[in-house]
Amino acid sequence: MESTTMQDLALATMPMQVLVTESTEENAAQKENAQELAALEASLMACATVQSTTEYITDAVPCQIATAPILDDQGKEKAATNLAAHSDDPEYSTEADLCQIVVIPTLEEITTAIADAARKRIESAHCEMDETRARIERECAAREITLQAMQERVRNIQASLDRLVGERAELEKRARTFLSGGQLNAMLGQMHLAFNARQLELEDALATAKTDEAEEQEEIQTASVTDALELQLAQQELEKLESSAPEVAQAIKLAESAGQIIAAARQAVSDGMLHDAAALLHQARAANADPIVVADIEQQLASAKQDEVVRDLVARINANTDQPGALKRIREMIQEAETAGIADKVTPYAEHAMQIARNAANARFAQARPIANHLVKEGFIPVIGDGRIEAWTKLSRNGDSNAEHQSTWVLDHILSLRGNGEWRTEKPRVPVTRKTLSPRVMRSRWYHEWVAQQASSPSDSEFTDQRV
Repeated sequence: MESTTMQDLALATMPMQVLVTESTEENAAQKENAQELAALEASLMACATVQSTTEYITDAVPCQIATAPILDDQGKEKAATNLAAHSDDPEYSTEADLCQIVVIPTLEEITTAIADAARKRIESAHCEMDETRARIERECAAREITLQAMQERVRNIQASLDRLVGERAELEKRARTFLSGGQLNAMLGQMHLAFNARQLELEDALATAKTDEAEEQEEIQTASVTDALELQLAQQELEKLESSAPEVAQAIKLAESAGQIIAAARQAVSDGMLHDAAALLHQARAANADPIVVADIEQQLASAKQDEVVRDLVARINANTDQPGALKRIREMIQEAETAGIADKVTPYAEHAMQIARNAANARFAQARPIANHLVKEGFIPVIGDGRIEAWTKLSRNGDSNAEHQSTWVLDHILSLRGNGEWRTEKPRVPVTRKTLSPRVMRSRWYHEWVAQQASSPSDSEFTDQRV
């Protein structure tokens, strides 16, 4: 009895020992985990210490920059286990010089990332909208073509049915002309059956074609409603996205409009509409178009403007090259071309025009030479220009004590060459006088002839002076 009691007591004591043993093991595990967590906290504190005292360290710290993940309880236990397992590994250290530094993005970076995502989404919505609209247009065009084919089929069948009566009458007329008696009656019966069968066939085909046409029209109406609803939904989605990021939507619209404006500016330059091209380039710059593209078009525009100036100058140079004053006018336009920096493009045309003008001027000078000789004989000094002859005479004032006013040159009349080749004489409206003639005139042979003539006949010269 006593032994049984001792055995029961021993059995009752064993579970308590097991429980005590398990409790001891759990306490040991908790202590070990607490030590590992303490080591992890110490490493984090070391990282914080290094980060706060970086300005006092003269050597570069080989820290790895990364974004620290957020760990749950299981992750923390796993990290603590790995930290404890590699605590003796020299390559896996918790020292401050090998810790990770958490980088927090700035608000500008976050805003930029959201704006990029919004831009991509809005551009995608624009592309989807354009693709939907293009697809609907293609489908509408295909349905219209199908409907037109069905309507054409209905018209053809109706025309065949309308011609059937006339064909039957014509065929009966031929049968009555070439057949008679029983053959005629038999043929008329066969014709009656054949035309009735053909009429039924055409009527059935016409009914089927009209049914198909009605179904196609109904399908077109249904599709138009569906397409309008689809476009409306796509437009609402796009407007929703644009309202969420209006500045991004405005930038996208400006970019799209800039592309269209650039294309229009290129076309305007190629068409020679330079004023419109300049206005479009101004709009493109306002729409933040690509500066490289704008600069390229500006260069094309400048080249086109230069070509236009060249064409204008060449046209002006080649105009009326055989008229008086053409040489002077051509020289002025050559100077204008040199000022504009296009002399190399204008000079070949100007040289050709100068040669024509020079030949014409020489011809006019040849016409003026006999007239000048005649004026010298009459006591005048001829001053020859291009298509113009001035007749000057010398007026002496006897008795004037001032030598400066003793003689004066007076313009008597002017001869001008007209377009018909005739020289017309004109008197100056107001008196024109000069104290001396130009050196060019005084070096001319007519002046020397006049001087010689005056020296040989002083009485005539005095009479001429008194007459004037």
